Amino acid sequence: MSLNIAIALPLAGFLFALWLYRKAAVLSRRSLPLPPGPKRLPIIGNALDIPAEQQWKVYAHWAQKHGDVVYLQVFGQPIIVLNTMKAVLDLFEKRSANNSDRPHSEMIPLIGFDWSLGTMRYGQLWRRHRRAFHQFFNQSAVSAYEQRLCRLAPQFLRNLYKEPKGFAQHTEQVVGAQILSILYGIKAAEKDDEFISIMERGMRGVVIAFHSGSFLVDYLPFLKYVPAWMPGASFKKKAAKWKVDCLAMKQLPWQNVVVNGSDVPVAVKLSERLSHLDGEAYAAEEEIAENVAGIAYAAGADTTISTLQCFFQAMILFPEVQKSAQEELTRVVGPYRLPEFSDRAALPYINALCKECLRWQPVVPLGLAHRSIADDEYNGYLIPGGTILYQNTWGILHDPQMYPEPEEFKPERYLKDGKMSADVMDPAMAAFGAGRRICPGRYLSDLSIFINIACVLHTFDIMPALDAGSNKCEPIMMTGVVSHPEPFECSVKPRSRLAESLILSRSAEEE
Repeated sequence: MSLNIAIALPLAGFLFALWLYRKAAVLSRRSLPLPPGPKRLPIIGNALDIPAEQQWKVYAHWAQKHGDVVYLQVFGQPIIVLNTMKAVLDLFEKRSANNSDRPHSEMIPLIGFDWSLGTMRYGQLWRRHRRAFHQFFNQSAVSAYEQRLCRLAPQFLRNLYKEPKGFAQHTEQVVGAQILSILYGIKAAEKDDEFISIMERGMRGVVIAFHSGSFLVDYLPFLKYVPAWMPGASFKKKAAKWKVDCLAMKQLPWQNVVVNGSDVPVAVKLSERLSHLDGEAYAAEEEIAENVAGIAYAAGADTTISTLQCFFQAMILFPEVQKSAQEELTRVVGPYRLPEFSDRAALPYINALCKECLRWQPVVPLGLAHRSIADDEYNGYLIPGGTILYQNTWGILHDPQMYPEPEEFKPERYLKDGKMSADVMDPAMAAFGAGRRICPGRYLSDLSIFINIACVLHTFDIMPALDAGSNKCEPIMMTGVVSHPEPFECSVKPRSRLAESLILSRSAEEE
């Protein structure tokens, strides 16, 4: 008995001292000042300071006055905007255990998108989804999908040839078709495909629901219990409508998987992992597999589509870039075939152009919001637990110290002596997020962007659409969690008779 007491007393003393230390650390942190930011009003805080459009530009401007880390508060909710890559890496990479959660949203489950890996709260369920996703979309795994991407790129070219004014819709079609093929083995229709239409409708609702401050229910959660017919509850009707498409995005293609010989789609491989399970264990893992395929299809397509649409805009505004890219393609690929992934190492300018597409108009300009779990200290300031943290991707990628003349579209900024330079930060480091929440589909997106851009530049000239007012369109991005260019027009014409023959030729594999 005396031996037990001799052990227990020092242990209890140690635990008490540890508790006092942690309590003192908490109190010490709580005594720290909050990071600098614009002056707050009582109750509403900075609610009136946050602009309705293009917040990322305002936050970048605030950073010049307040510093890398800007603090806001809206109706008591602490918000921090990180405006430099150092701050992002410090908090999202080095302190990922505390800063990898997502803010709670009432609208996301209401529209049926809580199955998405991007919206899940940080925890075991998220880890299981992430692990399954990584298995099929890591940097090594995606090389297996190159043939499918190459096979469908000519379809994009034919659509541009037949209907050049519909280039924006054709980008949606080709990216959707490529991902449908890789994930489900489904051959999409060249126009008005049912699966692609559902994805577009579903993601439209997701983007609106994600937009900060769009719905009062996210601030007053009790409103979700209000009947849809009551005044102010119109959000429930919208949510019910969007939910149909959000669930169909993952369920419909999963139920229509096609296997064509040895070309096995990802959905089948995901299902094969479950063959040893049955009962509840099988049902739980099958739902994860369905969710993983669904998010690769929905979110992956939407962001890649926006990047390709920005590419068309850049080619109008910077014709000298287009000319340099075409000269490299002509020299390396020649006039008698389309570019392939085997050409990529010999196309440094095309690779640099793809990187500049990620930087010039980043399609997720504020990233997806993170949430801190516990109080933390950073550079002498308090970051309260429960703080929403935004990565100002646009601000980081338009830092003139890192990227001189940031508004210019300059692929050569990544090149040195005709090769990719290690002196300039790869914009993919910021464009796809950071830390444990970095976009897991970034490697597949990179492949899709490269092959589609290379094939288009090899066969078409992209020029301004001449009209009575102006022959150029200024780059204006629509505000949203995924930002798309405002609608614009351009002229898309074959570069030559040889290019026209490449566009119209069909391989036996496509027939």
